[in-house]
Amino acid sequence: MKKHMTHLIIAVAVLQGATAFAVEYQSPRTLALGGAGRAGPWLNDSIYLNPSYASFVSAYSVAGGYNWFDEGRNYNASVQDARDELVQAGLGFTKREQNNAINLGASRSLIKQLGFGLGSKFLLDNQTNKITSDLIFSTSYIALPWMYASFIVDNIIQSEAGLQRNLFRTFFLAFKFIPTKQVEFYLDPLYSPSYSAGNKAGFSLGVELAALADFYLRAGKFVNAEVSYLNTRGDGFGLGLGWIGPRINIDYALNRVLSADSGVGLTTSQSVSTTLFF
Repeated sequence: MKKHMTHLIIAVAVLQGATAFAVEYQSPRTLALGGAGRAGPWLNDSIYLNPSYASFVSAYSVAGGYNWFDEGRNYNASVQDARDELVQAGLGFTKREQNNAINLGASRSLIKQLGFGLGSKFLLDNQTNKITSDLIFSTSYIALPWMYASFIVDNIIQSEAGLQRNLFRTFFLAFKFIPTKQVEFYLDPLYSPSYSAGNKAGFSLGVELAALADFYLRAGKFVNAEVSYLNTRGDGFGLGLGWIGPRINIDYALNRVLSADSGVGLTTSQSVSTTLFF
């Protein structure tokens, strides 16, 4: 069954003229980290943040998420097969207030510590039913046992239709630092050359603490960074917690937007998700 799913994802990508996927959904873990975590996404988060990281995850995982905030609600479901030796691939669907999004991703490692990923996103406008698509490229490198690094280019095409939906070409240089087994730091600087609604550069910064063997506390801050559920960029912070069992992961996050380029006022978002992995 996993081979059929992988082949289907590859076929859809080929029919679109290229590769596989990108970022329209932020999980509770991502929101709690202030949008950071591209250099070390957890399981299906790689579909949206960094497709190349699936090469370092040997698991079959199914996830569902729910996000509610002042202006509405988002629903998400995804599946990823990172056990296939040829290519690691994932598929995600997000029902958003502005549109519905389908994300596809595929990854392959050339050597044990270096992975490359390609992806594509498809946005269906809820009012016009028009479809807009774009591509993402990423690479991940485990440079040292205590430092991971990733380079991501989101919205490579940056078409006119894509610009109308805020799909600006964005460059990320993400890092994961592991000073101890109980602490992980994430830093995701970003730069969008064509972005005109606010600052072209921004960053997300997050920390994850292993309070117990299977219980995690998270906090993060973002400045001029993406806020997926509001379809804008802004400043704010995130808080959250997670529990990881033998085959299941449950996460919760509270995300607070203090200011946004779209002019939206103070906004509070809460999010929960469950992931089964085998």
